[in-house]
Amino acid sequence: MLRILLTNDDGIEAQGIRRLAEALLDLEEAEIYVVAPAEERSGVGHGLTYRSALAPVSHAFYGLPVKAWAINGNPADCVKAACHLLFEDRRRPDIVFSGINVGTNLGRDIYYSGTCSGAREAVILGVPGVALSYDNWYAQDDFGRVGELIRPLLQMFCEQAADKKLPADVFWNVNIPHLPPEQVKGIAPAALALHHYEDRYDREDGGYWLTREYPDGQQQSDTDDYHLVKNGYIAVTPVHIDATDRSLLAEMAEWPLVKQRGQGTT
Repeated sequence: MLRILLTNDDGIEAQGIRRLAEALLDLEEAEIYVVAPAEERSGVGHGLTYRSALAPVSHAFYGLPVKAWAINGNPADCVKAACHLLFEDRRRPDIVFSGINVGTNLGRDIYYSGTCSGAREAVILGVPGVALSYDNWYAQDDFGRVGELIRPLLQMFCEQAADKKLPADVFWNVNIPHLPPEQVKGIAPAALALHHYEDRYDREDGGYWLTREYPDGQQQSDTDDYHLVKNGYIAVTPVHIDATDRSLLAEMAEWPLVKQRGQGTT
């Protein structure tokens, strides 16, 4: 039986992870486990807890037929704890789904996002990972008919995980528009939109609050995740966890300061 692990960064009480569990329960027979932060951990990136002890606690989960734990840590901690501590038979999950996040995780958000770090940590541990985010930042209690929108993708990822067909070292970043299913134009492969917003700090109550500005008339690509979601597509981005620029490695061999392997001193 397929073993599915769910996590998120909005906390175990968040509506998004409940919607994700319900959508998966509709699909097929599977063991579904939830290991999520006890409190919201948005924006923590890939942070790990090592200056204090983790203390997983069994947690009721909306009366659904899943086993759940809340953890005093971050999403990456949750995935580590599930794989190393919580399964009595020590069998790892076949796939990890992280989300459904309140608001999108587009472009460079993947480096700050706890949602993405849950999927990335799964891949680091040798388990396929999928991050899911929903474009409802300004209507955070409204998840619409998100289960209908993601069900085909969930089915595909589960089938490929069962058949060991998902690539190693890649997690999948899925961003879903806040639209009814009949208005969604389709599912599209997407590149990361790395420059679709600018940081801004607003002064308030004696301090500075980080916000974002989306410049008008900015250049966009038809194939980046921001452009696709804003135009009614579900954007799916394969994100490789090896960030090495191998073309630059070759150029570095020509640096005067670099010695070739096996080259002795003169």
